[in-house]
Amino acid sequence: MRPAVAVLVLQLGVFGLLGCSDSEESGQSSGAETASSAGATTTTSTSSSPAPTTTGADAQPLVANGNEYTITWAALPQVAFYDPSAGSAADPFFHIHTHPATDGFFFAFELYTTGYGALWTGQLGTFDISCAEPPPAPNSTGICPHFDADGPGGGSDLGADGKATGSVTINKVDDSGYEIVVNALAFSDGSTIKPFTLSG
Repeated sequence: MRPAVAVLVLQLGVFGLLGCSDSEESGQSSGAETASSAGATTTTSTSSSPAPTTTGADAQPLVANGNEYTITWAALPQVAFYDPSAGSAADPFFHIHTHPATDGFFFAFELYTTGYGALWTGQLGTFDISCAEPPPAPNSTGICPHFDADGPGGGSDLGADGKATGSVTINKVDDSGYEIVVNALAFSDGSTIKPFTLSG
């Protein structure tokens, strides 16, 4: 084959590849996109398409964007600790937390039905996050979050001062498990955690 013809064939081949990319941008769905929308994690990438993103099972449990954090509870590599009976039947204390050594960060809720607040005593519904120190605290719910973004590292617990604010919706918290929707959560240093659901 003569050099001029070879160059023309090569150019046509490249044009054909680019044409495939144009059809995806016009709204047609590729096989890889269809697989991703069905929950699969297989993605493809070419020089004309964006790099694949992690979804589903590949999601990171904690993502930081400055001092705003996103927690994906379902992506924790280890099942979170949950103790629904850390107190007595008359005074339950619910404790939920990640495992810093395996999860890479520490997040916890301590939910006191007495002592740290009188405004929540174990019922379901939406409540303010307020963990006044020291008890007794008649104007507090006793719903106390704790957060250390570097887990086993040298960081500090942002909730240790008891000044976190926000709200949660408690859909379930009993001997069989928990489901808590964090509607808003901010710590006194200005760090925030985007809304998410803890369940287990």
